[in-house]
Amino acid sequence: MRKRTGLWTLALVAVAAVLAACSGGSGNGSADRPRVVATTTQVGSVAAEIGGDAIELTVLLEPGIEAHDFELTPEDGAALEAADLILISGAGLEEWLAGALATIGGTDKVRDLGEGVDLRMPTDADPSQDEEEGEHGDEADPHYWLSAPGARLMVTNARDALIEAAPDAGAAISDRADDLLARLDAADSEIRDMIGAIPEEQRKIVTDHDALGYFIEEYGLEFIGSVFPTLDVASEPSARDIEELVAEIRANGVTAIFTESAVNPRLAQAVAGETEARIVDEPLYTDSLGPAGSGAATLDGMLLHNARVIRDGLTGG
Repeated sequence: MRKRTGLWTLALVAVAAVLAACSGGSGNGSADRPRVVATTTQVGSVAAEIGGDAIELTVLLEPGIEAHDFELTPEDGAALEAADLILISGAGLEEWLAGALATIGGTDKVRDLGEGVDLRMPTDADPSQDEEEGEHGDEADPHYWLSAPGARLMVTNARDALIEAAPDAGAAISDRADDLLARLDAADSEIRDMIGAIPEEQRKIVTDHDALGYFIEEYGLEFIGSVFPTLDVASEPSARDIEELVAEIRANGVTAIFTESAVNPRLAQAVAGETEARIVDEPLYTDSLGPAGSGAATLDGMLLHNARVIRDGLTGG
């Protein structure tokens, strides 16, 4: 993770205060709508869908931005300072937010949408990952929204937080949340059918980084390895990491390597060049949802997109 200096934080606070003052400061938002800040694209999508016109929403990250190592701008600081509610993905994903909130204030406005999730520990799931694999080797996996049960939890937590912030719109918020939950249930069933149609001996998967653990465990795939052998891509793998991954791909007869929308595919392409595996051209969406029109701009759309790419990549479809 990038470290921020005290001077940077003070500058952020000073500019944020000026911008917030120019926009009227904090309070109940425009037309009595609560000001809501969502950190990531997945949180922003959920908040927009179920909050609707009952909230005034700002989303910090844009599609395609890697979520682990984001850097706040002064404008972001102003939005956080003025917010009535701050929705985070949680589970340790937004470490970059803590320092700014400690200085700006507003930790009491934060609602963690990962609250209650049964977090996956990579060291438990894969004994080969130990402390030698980097500073993130023993951290909980924050990518819980990449399975339908985890995505459902994000929605229900967001629903409860938004109803608390906008109680007069509670019934409409609840109805919109029910619609999204129903779509996630339908996506879950369709994903199980898609993955279930893949022959078991072909369900071996290699990805850019170790982000798909919840999806893999939920839907019965076998994780062979990742180009970045950690939960984020803040540091590149060592030569030994690459050599070991190449050996695993060869030993397991892996035929496809999956890249991700927010990760540069350069290293994955280099690994594929050392094996018989091919790079799957269409990327998966993991840390970021897709842009508008991609079919992956919502939680259910993202899950179905990923499942189709994985099915087609593993079967040659």
